[in-house]
Amino acid sequence: MYVKSITLENLKGFADLHFDFQREDSSYAGWTVFVGGNASGKSTLLKSIALAMMGPDAGYELIGRAPAGWLARNEHRAKAMTQVDWDQTHDKFKPGGKPPGGAFDAEVRWQLEKGEEIPIFRAAPLPKNKRTSSAQRGPWNPNAPGWFCAGYGPMRRLSGDSTQAGMLAARGGVVSRFVTLFREDAALSESEAWLKTNHSRWLESQLLKSPSTELKQLIDGVTALLSDDLLPHGMKISRTTVDQVFIEDRNKLELPMRDISDGCRSIYATVLDLVHGMFEVYGIDGLFGTDSKGRPIVLRPGVVLIDEIEAHLHPAWQRDIPEWLKLHFPNVQFLVTTHSPLVAQAADPNGVFVLPSQSDLNREPRPLDSDEFEKLRLGKAEKTLLGTAFGLKSVRSHWANQRIEQWKRLNAKSKAGARFTMTETKEFEHLRQQMALAFEREPETI
Repeated sequence: MYVKSITLENLKGFADLHFDFQREDSSYAGWTVFVGGNASGKSTLLKSIALAMMGPDAGYELIGRAPAGWLARNEHRAKAMTQVDWDQTHDKFKPGGKPPGGAFDAEVRWQLEKGEEIPIFRAAPLPKNKRTSSAQRGPWNPNAPGWFCAGYGPMRRLSGDSTQAGMLAARGGVVSRFVTLFREDAALSESEAWLKTNHSRWLESQLLKSPSTELKQLIDGVTALLSDDLLPHGMKISRTTVDQVFIEDRNKLELPMRDISDGCRSIYATVLDLVHGMFEVYGIDGLFGTDSKGRPIVLRPGVVLIDEIEAHLHPAWQRDIPEWLKLHFPNVQFLVTTHSPLVAQAADPNGVFVLPSQSDLNREPRPLDSDEFEKLRLGKAEKTLLGTAFGLKSVRSHWANQRIEQWKRLNAKSKAGARFTMTETKEFEHLRQQMALAFEREPETI
């Protein structure tokens, strides 16, 4: 399953938005990025896609406490509609109608009835001649095989969820795969518990002299994937026990996974949860494979939403993690938000969409055109920040820009032949030294 397009109407800050994610070769897998300032609606966009993909019943469990906040001001109806392109090999419909010939709509609405203060969150009404929709028989049906999708918020913790969030995560199913996108008090601890449980089951099957081929495939596949340069400093999974997953770096230092850095734990938890979800949907057969160079990959398709993928990551890792995910999940459509030019530069064609900031509301949400996209991909990170996607006027600090402006004033005064005061003379020489550093030139040439 892939998301062909998203349409929003009267939803929070979006009066009317339509993005089409299909690439020129009709594919969807790869890296698609949403950029924009704070409060531009990036998280809302991801959540809207998620709600349309999971349907009203599952969605209500995640937003039921506050459906009113989704309607734009003074509006009585809002909608989020995705066009879903399905995979005939892996995505199956429950009986009740003919499978669609191509992409189909999955639409949810917020409807404020007359005299009510809280809108109803529900599926879009069906045409009079239809008793059920493709979405209801496919991705919205908890018993329909396939239809993998998952979403992750910026707080991708390995532990520390609240009781209620933990209950949602532990239930399994589509709600558990989106809980961190909607709830900051949710963690990804269930997937590590799943890994340790299956490792224990594998050891037990060996003791009983009836080793499980399925468990062996699963443990080996997960270990190989997580150890294939996912974590920095040569970190690999060294062993798993009932209580802990241990990692070892290139210096042979061994630590429990929960004792390493926030960034490492976040990426480890996200990838492990992603594999856990795919295993629950697809099973072990055909889940893992290798690429042409023998590297471990996950073969199954799906849609993965990630909010602020760069959280807790060093710039070098921000540059590398998109490529790692694309390499190891080659059939997954990643839809991510970011404030990082290094993350945005990993986008595939038709893969960068800009949302207007609160200071530039006259600008419409839009994809970058092909020329803008090539400039972003090929440019240096600082030039990307100054480009269309991020829109910064300068990549220097306010203090540095103030010093440059002071230099320009005094330099203009010097060229005009005006006299300096003693203070200005000292300041001018000091600024000359600073401008040499700022512009990477010799002081005599400034």
